[in-house]
Amino acid sequence: MVAAAAPAPCPNPWFPMEDGLTLTYRAGHSSELVLATKDVAPAPDGTVKATLAVSLKGRSGQTDLTCDAQGVRTGLGGLEGTLLSASGMDVQVVNAEGAAVPAPSVMVPGGTWKNSLSVKLQPPAKKGGLRPIIATTFDKEATVVGEEEVTVAAGTFKALKIKNITTARASRPGAEGRSMESFMWFAPDVGILKLTTDGETNLELLKVDRPNAKVKPASIQGGAKKKAVKPTKG
Repeated sequence: MVAAAAPAPCPNPWFPMEDGLTLTYRAGHSSELVLATKDVAPAPDGTVKATLAVSLKGRSGQTDLTCDAQGVRTGLGGLEGTLLSASGMDVQVVNAEGAAVPAPSVMVPGGTWKNSLSVKLQPPAKKGGLRPIIATTFDKEATVVGEEEVTVAAGTFKALKIKNITTARASRPGAEGRSMESFMWFAPDVGILKLTTDGETNLELLKVDRPNAKVKPASIQGGAKKKAVKPTKG
């Protein structure tokens, strides 16, 4: 028996790097977060590079995206660093290890991965204000819990549920960390649908815009599966 080949790492369906793809979220109770992918450039070696623009609370930032055999990595060390960049804080990435989203072969029930992000944070400049530098390291362990059907404002999707244990600690030897459990849901060809912490929804997908797509990803609306309709000739 011939073993099935592992799925190609790029494009990664769990973090689609598609020119023009814009995901709009509700962040917290009322803020709006917008993630827009642009400047997608596939390379002959199978890797893909792009730029992710982030808008939150009237502020904006951006980071580089790279899809390779390890998964999708960001120049700001994943979702945490990307959100920090749009919060108004000056973010200097000291070290980032691991993928924000691993290769498709890992994104299966029982799959696990780790990533780490060390940053120096500084509040935005204000006249006469102090700007202390805060050095922090985030260590995250993620596990794919299983498959679920999830409803968010953007619709109902078949998704993977991910459990995250994130430990934040001061970036100095011997510093004690504080761990937090959260859950995320990913839909293929869309990405993040939802993020919850302590049962509270911190992030929820409101809208998906993909102007350059020929085919939109399948979703389930109102609890009933929508079947793709083949175009008729003539």
